[in-house]
Amino acid sequence: MPLDRGIYRAFEDVVGVENISEDTAILDSYAWCGLVVAARKPITPEDEKKEGLLRYPFAPRAEAIILPGSTAEVQAVVRLCNRYRIKFKAFSTGWIGGNVPATPGVILLDLRRMNRILEINEKNMYAVVEPYVITGQLHAELMKKGLVHNMLSAGAQTSALPMAAFQGTGHLSQTTSNGERNVLAVEWVTPEGEIVRLGALGSSGEWFCGDGPGPSLRGIIRGITTPQGGLGVYTKAAMKLYHWPVPSTFRIEGVLPHYTPSEIPPDVMIRYFSFPSYEKMDEAQRKIGENETVFALMGFPISMVASNLAGSNQEDVELFARLRGMVQGPGFLVVVAGASQREFEFKRRVLEKIIDETDGRSLEYLDDPKNSGPLLWRTLRPSGDAKTICRATGYFGSIFPGHSQFLPITKHTQQVMNWKAEELIPKGLVLDDGGCAFPWTEEHGWFAHAEAFFRFSGTPESIKAVQQTVGRAWKLHLQNPVGVPFDAVGDQLHDLMGPSASNYHVWLRKIKKAFDPNGTSDSARYITARE
Repeated sequence: MPLDRGIYRAFEDVVGVENISEDTAILDSYAWCGLVVAARKPITPEDEKKEGLLRYPFAPRAEAIILPGSTAEVQAVVRLCNRYRIKFKAFSTGWIGGNVPATPGVILLDLRRMNRILEINEKNMYAVVEPYVITGQLHAELMKKGLVHNMLSAGAQTSALPMAAFQGTGHLSQTTSNGERNVLAVEWVTPEGEIVRLGALGSSGEWFCGDGPGPSLRGIIRGITTPQGGLGVYTKAAMKLYHWPVPSTFRIEGVLPHYTPSEIPPDVMIRYFSFPSYEKMDEAQRKIGENETVFALMGFPISMVASNLAGSNQEDVELFARLRGMVQGPGFLVVVAGASQREFEFKRRVLEKIIDETDGRSLEYLDDPKNSGPLLWRTLRPSGDAKTICRATGYFGSIFPGHSQFLPITKHTQQVMNWKAEELIPKGLVLDDGGCAFPWTEEHGWFAHAEAFFRFSGTPESIKAVQQTVGRAWKLHLQNPVGVPFDAVGDQLHDLMGPSASNYHVWLRKIKKAFDPNGTSDSARYITARE
C-alpha cells in the first residue's frame, strides 16, 4: 500500500522531490531479480505448492525508492524509518539481485548518487570510495598510479566499495586476496541511525587501519560475505591497494566488442591451460601457488572463455564448439606479469616447467595476439564477465561452496558436476557446456574458491532440477563441511549450516539484535533476531 502522505513528505524533505519515487514502473524495475531466478536454497514440499515460485523473477515491490546523496541524508532516512517502523534496505549497483526485499513494505535506498573516489593514497597504498564507485572507475584511476585493488569477478560494473560486494573473490585474488581481507577504515550508519567510524577513522580521521583503538568491529560488519543490507548502510570505506606490474596505459584498437590492445606488453602474458584430469589440474594450481608464479588465475571452463571472447550470440556458440575441441579436459586461465623483463622471463619459465610436469596443454588459439589481446584486457579490468554468465543459450545458476582448502573444495565441486553430467545433461534439463566446474586457488594457495555452474532453459522443469541439485549440494556440505557456502542467506539456510560451523547463527542473531533492536534493516539476505 502507498506510504502515508505525511511520511512520504518527511522523506521528500530529506532527499528532495526529485530523489524519491513511488511510481509503479520504477518500483517494478527495481523488483526484477532475474540473475537469481533459480532460488539458491533447497526446495521444500511447501515451496512446490506455491504457484509461480519457479517462473517469475520478481521480488515484492518496495514502498518507495530513495536516492540519498550523503551520509547525513542516509542517517536522516534511517532515523525516519525507525520512527515510523518502516523497513529499509540499501544497495549500490544491485548486480546479483541481492538488493531485492523479501516482503512488501520496504524502502529501498539506491546509493547511486554517492559515487565519488574520495582519496587515493599512493604512499600508504589505500583508496577511499563511496558505494557507487564501480570497479572499472576505480581501476582506471589506480592504473595511472601503478596500483590495483581486489576486483570482484562479477565485473567492472560492480561496486568497488569493499563493504558492498556480496563476496570479494575475483580474477586478481591470487595476488590481492579477497574483499574481507582488504577492508580498512569504514564509515557505517547503523540500523538505528548512528554514525560509527571504525578503525583509525574514529580516532584520527585517517583511513589506513580498520582495527582499534579498542575492540575491532570489522568482523561484526563483514566476514567472507557481507550482511547485504541487513545491518545498516556503509557510506564510505577504505581498501588496501597492491602493485600493478602491468603498464599503466593500454592503447586499444577496434570497436566494441571486437577491440584489442594494439600491442601486448613484452612482460605480460595470458594463457589457458587444460589438463587430462582434475587431479593434474589441482597439482598444477598447487605448484603455481607455492612458487607465486602468476599475477592472476581464474578457474574458467572453456565455455566461459568462449563467451568472454565472442562478440555475438552466434559467435559465442560457434567459438565454444571450436575451442572445446582444442582442450583435453578441465583448465584455468592465468596472467603472468613482471615488474621487469627479467622477472617476467623467470616466472614464465617456472610456469612452463609446472605445466610440463602436470601434463598441461596450452590453448593454441590464444597464441595469436588478436585473440589473446581482448581476453587479457577483459581479464585484467575485468570487463567481460557479464557476458560469461549471461549467454544467449539460457539462464545461469551456480553453487558456491565458499572458501576452504583447495583439495576438499575441489572434490565437493567435482561431485556436483558428476550429478550434472550423469543425471541432468542426459535428460536435457541443463545444457552441456563442457563441465563448468571451476575451482581455483587464491592468495597463492592459502585459500581456495570453487563454483559449480549450470546453464538452463528457464522452463519450470529445468529450474526445478537446478534447485534440487542445489539442495543436494547443501546436504553434501553438511556431510563433508568445506566452509559455509557464500549463498547461505536468510534464517532457513543459516539455521541449516550453523550447527555444523560452531553455531555461528546464534552469534549472528545476537549481533543483529544488538545493532538492530527494531528490526528496521531488511534481513532477506542476512538473518533475523528471532530466538
